[in-house]
Amino acid sequence: MPDEVPPLFMLAASDDPLAAGTSLSLYSVWREAGHPVELHLYAQGGHGFAMKKQGLPGDHWRDRFGDWLQSPGLLT
Repeated sequence: MPDEVPPLFMLAASDDPLAAGTSLSLYSVWREAGHPVELHLYAQGGHGFAMKKQGLPGDHWRDRFGDWLQSPGLLT
């Protein structure tokens, strides 16, 4: 992995067979390399949950993303 990579914000649902496992792996690699990373792994939502409201905690991912964007030094 290059030394200079952007901070990474990730979200996935544990019941998404395509993204849950790879999200954990990518998070680990990013973190072990010392790069800024944040992962939100919701219990339910399935694949593509971020595109529609489902009455689940993951519906509020945009709020978490906004919080992350406000992190000191993230946006210059």
